[in-house]
Amino acid sequence: MKTILTLAAALTLTACASGPSSNTYAYAPGDTSFTGWVRFANGEFQLYGDEDQVLQPFSRPCVSGAASRDEMARAMGDLGGQKVRITGRTVAWSEAANGRIEHARSDIRNDCGGAFVILADDIRPAN
Repeated sequence: MKTILTLAAALTLTACASGPSSNTYAYAPGDTSFTGWVRFANGEFQLYGDEDQVLQPFSRPCVSGAASRDEMARAMGDLGGQKVRITGRTVAWSEAANGRIEHARSDIRNDCGGAFVILADDIRPAN
């Protein structure tokens, strides 16, 4: 009986530790609107579903993407770490050439390591 209780407790703790946050937004290929918290690094953005994720280095899961070079420069100056709404389209990472996808003079390296990236048309604060 003690072994069963110990096993049940261990499974419960494992499920809690590995399960998604209740605040995680689901991003999917084919979406055209994305809301979450953004961090900028290496010329791309990284979009997170939870605010606490953007504060942690190397946090996952996230979705990499980029907007035009001008839009990225504006957003990097104003929106880092904030909740944003991004509009655009997704592209499968399998379409990358030489480990990157170019979008409007911006390079996406996919630092998030996802199956797709976002080619953004607009990045603005979420209200």
